[in-house]
Amino acid sequence: MMKKLMCALLVLTAVPALAQDTEEDVVIMRGPGRAPMPPPPPLPPEPPLAPPSFGIPPQVAAKIGLPRELVQKVQDLTFTANEALIGLEADLKRAQLVLEKELRQPSPNEGTVKDLVEKAGRAETAVRQNRVGLLVAIKKALGPDYWAKLEAEMGPMPLGMGARHFRIERRIVTPPAPGQEHEERRK
Repeated sequence: MMKKLMCALLVLTAVPALAQDTEEDVVIMRGPGRAPMPPPPPLPPEPPLAPPSFGIPPQVAAKIGLPRELVQKVQDLTFTANEALIGLEADLKRAQLVLEKELRQPSPNEGTVKDLVEKAGRAETAVRQNRVGLLVAIKKALGPDYWAKLEAEMGPMPLGMGARHFRIERRIVTPPAPGQEHEERRK
């Protein structure tokens, strides 16, 4: 009984460690005697959401003379919109993942793909509406005078206020030509 308990404990502690993602370096060999090609550089980081999660930067608010109540109101609006954005972005990523999964099928169903594209489009529109809605709410809360001062200080606010853009990438691996070595993977 004790042996079974110890084995179960050992398995339960080992499983999470084994389930963690590991990074792989991919080295592509191009013919005999050639040096391996380095992996492609990482993608640049996504720009942060705008406006920042804390609302209007304090130094900007002080410079344009915003009252403390307005700064707090903008901060509250921003936190509320950003909290809603978390679920909207998750829905968008899920829709894109389902679409990508369907596209990777040997023979994707055209009707299903169209429906999934529509669903992903609606999710992307919801993200954009969140960002534009936040922009309009902040503009309304500040009024035309403070808004003009804020734009003069920070520059014009783009529609969508820097909403993240997502894209689906398909990676196609081509088999090596005759006489060339296969891809090597190492951990």
